[in-house]
Amino acid sequence: MAFLDLVLLAAIAGFLGYRLWIILGTHDVDKPIRKRKSEEDDLVVPIRARSAPSSVEVEEDQKTQAKGELEEDRFLQGATLAFHKIVEAYAGENTQVLEKLLDGPLLETFEDAIRKREKSKKKLEVDIGRIVTAEVIDSREEKGKAYVTVRFVSEQCLVTRNTKGHVIEGDPDQYVTVTDIWTFSRALESSDPNWKLVATQVPET
Repeated sequence: MAFLDLVLLAAIAGFLGYRLWIILGTHDVDKPIRKRKSEEDDLVVPIRARSAPSSVEVEEDQKTQAKGELEEDRFLQGATLAFHKIVEAYAGENTQVLEKLLDGPLLETFEDAIRKREKSKKKLEVDIGRIVTAEVIDSREEKGKAYVTVRFVSEQCLVTRNTKGHVIEGDPDQYVTVTDIWTFSRALESSDPNWKLVATQVPET
């Protein structure tokens, strides 16, 4: 019996040693096996691979992007037209046109500037040679209104004359590059699709 017990114990010891070798493997003496710091080291969180978008999803994304670009192009066309009309109306002191295209305190600012110019008996002449660029730089919705900000870069000839027609400011033969940042707005629930200019600013240099 003692001999059988020894054989059994030797078999068990051999089996345990074999299992340890499989689990731990071999390692150098100078490189001890890393010890587990906590039970969290044994936790493996599988990462779900993101499937590639289907052809239908890709097509829908392309349509959505194209639609957005088309709407922005249409908006910029209208904004550019409004830019020409507002600049010309301001120079020509046409407050009726400004009332249709401007809104809020900005309209009062333009009308006040026109009254001051009339009082000083000066005439402003503006010729827009061309619009170099027009790009949307911001868009947002706030308190039931949509706002879109556009940066216009144009070449303009700006001249101010006195009552005798003499040039007192500017050069009628020179065009300068002018950058304007305008914000247009419209009520989201309104049936009127037209946008109005509500703010202007000078870009930071």
